[in-house]
Amino acid sequence: MKFKEEYFFCSPKLLQNVDEVHEIFRCIDAVKWEPDFEIEYKNNTYQHQTAYNKAFEIEFAKYKWQSQPLLHNDPKLIGDFQKDDIFIEIQFGNSATIYRDYYKFHYGLANNLLSLAVLIVPTNPKEFFPTRPSSVNNMAEFDFAYRCFKQLPIPVPIMLLGLLPKN
Repeated sequence: MKFKEEYFFCSPKLLQNVDEVHEIFRCIDAVKWEPDFEIEYKNNTYQHQTAYNKAFEIEFAKYKWQSQPLLHNDPKLIGDFQKDDIFIEIQFGNSATIYRDYYKFHYGLANNLLSLAVLIVPTNPKEFFPTRPSSVNNMAEFDFAYRCFKQLPIPVPIMLLGLLPKN
């Protein structure tokens, strides 16, 4: 699927030479957007947000990204994927989860557990999930994350990727 990108406290020019960043782009490109997304995997059927999470899990595994990396045990801070010092969160939850993700990013940076945080969210949840309008009210989305990250005073290197309802 297609996506748009923004960078906070990091250079897109520098990141164009990072192999893991290209792997992230390839994983997103490999998952095709559909208005009513569904995936079958190991005799289970996944739909909508759960299906996209599973599809990304399958794609990132192909590049040997660690799934569910633990940054801290108490409180439990778990991400979606990590490889080397790049930490990824894919967010289809409530918009308030963006603050929790930012906390993980800040904690990881402050404790030398990551050097780049990546947040992947839909650009427009109502267009991304057109058959589920009631389930996307207040869903985390690109513009909200962008506004938040622009205002936060702590410089955490973040690559923000907005999923577009296009292939």
